[in-house]
Amino acid sequence: MKDPTNTTLIYRYDAFISYSHRDKEWVHGALLPRLEQAGLTICIDTRDFGIGLPSLVNMENAVQRSRKTLLVLTPDWVASEWTDFEALLIQTKDPVGRGRRMLPLMVRDCELPDRLSIFTYLDLRNPADFDFQMRRLVAEIRGAQQGTPARRPASPAPPSPPPGAGVSKASGGRGGFSYERGLARLGELLANADTETMLNFAVLEARLRENLRAEELYGSTETLRHERSRIIAELNRLALGSSSCTFNDLCRT
Repeated sequence: MKDPTNTTLIYRYDAFISYSHRDKEWVHGALLPRLEQAGLTICIDTRDFGIGLPSLVNMENAVQRSRKTLLVLTPDWVASEWTDFEALLIQTKDPVGRGRRMLPLMVRDCELPDRLSIFTYLDLRNPADFDFQMRRLVAEIRGAQQGTPARRPASPAPPSPPPGAGVSKASGGRGGFSYERGLARLGELLANADTETMLNFAVLEARLRENLRAEELYGSTETLRHERSRIIAELNRLALGSSSCTFNDLCRT
């Protein structure tokens, strides 16, 4: 399989929607039309899956051919679709996590599996906020089309650093602190780790990048800073499990 972080790949679809058939009415009536009206090319099972192929093969093909994978998170999805999706993550060494290609959409309250609970999801539960959140989703997918992040119209004040870190930017900054450097070094330390550890690192890396990107797009908030502190704490534990250094140590020159 080709490197999912390679921006030179040519994808057939902008996004693949993974959902439970119990949520089919909402997906086909609310989500899919909004995405296609925005000019996005969407892969969906009822139209684009190969007839006669095992569902896991169809899902793997859809993920590999799509820039983004949208997870419609509901109790029914967790009950009926998560097992197959988890198998796909393990089998393909997380093709959507490290490249920030997985976008979870919280549609109805549900208890998320551990591997998903550490991702930042798009909250679509509030009808009054639905239009705004859909604009965020379309902007994220369009940013992937262009290979560059969408930008907010106005630049806020510089973001505040999280506890224990020098700056909030992914690369460079005061005191030689760089999240990008820390992620690269921790990835090297974990290169020969077991699958479970690598999956944990992949989702934490994706979540940290998403957190930093959200701050770049929308400005620093207490929620983002608190969430980043939790992610850093998990990365510190991973780093200490394979070395005598914390993740914060690895981020420093």
